[in-house]
Amino acid sequence: MKLIYFFSALFVMTNVFAKEVHYELNIANKTVNFTGKDVDHALAINDSIPAPTLKFHLGDTAIIKVNNNTDEPTTMHWHGVLVPWDQDGPQFSNTKLIEPGQSHVFTFPIIHTGTYWYHSHTELHEQRGLYGAIVIEDKVDKYKVDHDIVLVLSDWIDEHPQDVLENLKMDGDYYAYKKKFFPSIWGAIKHGKVWDYIKSEWTKMGPMDLSDVGYDAFLVNGRRIQKYPEIKPGEKVRLRIIDAGASTFYYLNLGNFSNFKVIAKDGVEVAPVQVNEILMGMGETYDLTFKMPLNNAVELRATSQDITGYASVIFGADKNVEKVLSKLKPNPYGMNHEHHSGHSMSQKMDHTNHSQHKMGNMPMVNRLKYSMLKSPQKTMFDPKLPRRDYNLALNGDMERYYWTINGKSFSEDKYIMVRFGEVVRIHFTNETMMHHPMHLHGHFFRVLNGAGDFAPNFHTVDVSPMGTVTIEFHANSPGIWFLHCHNLYHMKMGMARYVKYEDFQRPEVLLKDEQNWANKMKKDSDAFLSADIGGYTNFFELQSKASMGRYQFDLNMEADEYNLEYLEGQAIIRRFSHRFLSYYAGSEYEDEELHAILGLSYMLKFRAEFSTHLRSDKSLIVDLMKEFPVAPKTMLEIEGRGVVSLEDTSETDWELHTSLLYQVGNRTRIGINYRKNENIGDSFAVGVKVNLN
Repeated sequence: MKLIYFFSALFVMTNVFAKEVHYELNIANKTVNFTGKDVDHALAINDSIPAPTLKFHLGDTAIIKVNNNTDEPTTMHWHGVLVPWDQDGPQFSNTKLIEPGQSHVFTFPIIHTGTYWYHSHTELHEQRGLYGAIVIEDKVDKYKVDHDIVLVLSDWIDEHPQDVLENLKMDGDYYAYKKKFFPSIWGAIKHGKVWDYIKSEWTKMGPMDLSDVGYDAFLVNGRRIQKYPEIKPGEKVRLRIIDAGASTFYYLNLGNFSNFKVIAKDGVEVAPVQVNEILMGMGETYDLTFKMPLNNAVELRATSQDITGYASVIFGADKNVEKVLSKLKPNPYGMNHEHHSGHSMSQKMDHTNHSQHKMGNMPMVNRLKYSMLKSPQKTMFDPKLPRRDYNLALNGDMERYYWTINGKSFSEDKYIMVRFGEVVRIHFTNETMMHHPMHLHGHFFRVLNGAGDFAPNFHTVDVSPMGTVTIEFHANSPGIWFLHCHNLYHMKMGMARYVKYEDFQRPEVLLKDEQNWANKMKKDSDAFLSADIGGYTNFFELQSKASMGRYQFDLNMEADEYNLEYLEGQAIIRRFSHRFLSYYAGSEYEDEELHAILGLSYMLKFRAEFSTHLRSDKSLIVDLMKEFPVAPKTMLEIEGRGVVSLEDTSETDWELHTSLLYQVGNRTRIGINYRKNENIGDSFAVGVKVNLN
């Protein structure tokens, strides 16, 4: 009877306070200026970037009308909020596209509390400004604070995001010049990391990088600096922090490594833990509390993981501000891969680290690790429930900017099948040198971090370079739900899946939506074109490609002495079996004769490219090419080529090409070249190579 009275009272209280909460969101184009330059490709909601914060209470019903006042279709996803599958937002799988000039009304019950956010799930609209915060409060606030503040972190680039994607497909390291990130042999020697450099070359992994894009600004609530002068000394502050960046991890620090308490992760309460630094991934949210110092204001700084910039928040009067110490620039040699799930907090004070550590009066960094977090309540599932396990390897190829799960892109393999009622355990293994924040729609999942029955519930988990993370969730919400990397460009280029419940079928309206619109949107299997042209004092060369997911079309030509009699060319289509191996077929023009060819390419240890093919004139051709980054912005390229007649093995020919190139811009390199071949013997040349993308 007591239970009946309790639940009856709870039902009455919930319905007394619950109400319909209406919002109208108007999406429109906007010209913005975050960097001193007017940019007209931004998108805004109600003329605001970030979009307005949506606030609800537990038990409310959200009714949100989204009006699309642009000339392109879009969507809206309620990140982390548990909603019916058809209200989740992503096109083709959950919700019909909001076409230009059209509207859509989302309706869903508010069944849990916390800090969440919303954003477009179409094309690269999120990078253009379509994101905002969601705050869901309980009737009674457990944490009594003087100020409750929402901070939305984001990244901004003046280039159109579609152009950014084109640049990355041309060369995954395209933005290295802009970021001044130049791993080199001289750099490894200078930092005493030669052995680490050799190991990375031997394993074919290459140097570690921390971001793909060279951003122009990092923002908090749409500004580089946000101020709250009304906050007084001694007051208690709660921060609801959201990483809405398209591809930026942030270090969060308060003042001179002042402590703060983490009270929630991804909107879900955790047992409070005191730290002084968080590494926060895209899609994650954290709730923090801290007490204002008595004698001064204090800065919260969100520093991009690659240390190319930061956004700043000043709490208190803008005088005598306790600032965050600037972080050391990372370098890629023997970089400490410590991550959320790491076990050791010991770090050395050198340039291989991302933050300062105890030296003199400098405090020790106590960075949050997932292993520190646990739920205040038991989260374990009934052991009698049926189980299913998946192993998901996160793979990628920066050269082609192609991201996969278990070696296949989203276009190749869309579904992970689950059955209603079972517990699904996923083992993520990151086989790349990039962080991947993996986000699951429609469910919270337990992160198996050593907390046993009290494992915390997340909706987004960072899987660090070469790291592993295991999660599990109860399959209790039938539908189709996205699972993807929340690096927007990684997701777009293949690192995604649908979690699909068995026997669940998409409605006809979504199938027709996909038929009408899918071919008008960029996919990981689409063709991306790029070309390099080189003009030297005694020869000309063209290298071009069309990258199409697992396939690539190459067209290469060169002419010695600018003489068509010495023209050589190759046109091939290749298929990549995996990152290191491809097979190709096509034609080769040499000595004024055209031949058919069939061959393969393989990346050897030390990242040397080996290619060999048979030619229809009964010749075997072997190519070996290696690039040496000898110094910042300076690349030595060495390529050897041998031709052997299969009819008379004594008939051989070989040639050698070497170039020393210095990069003077994102698209331009100048250099000198030495060539030796049967046409011109030994020759030296100077020239320029330009990318025509």
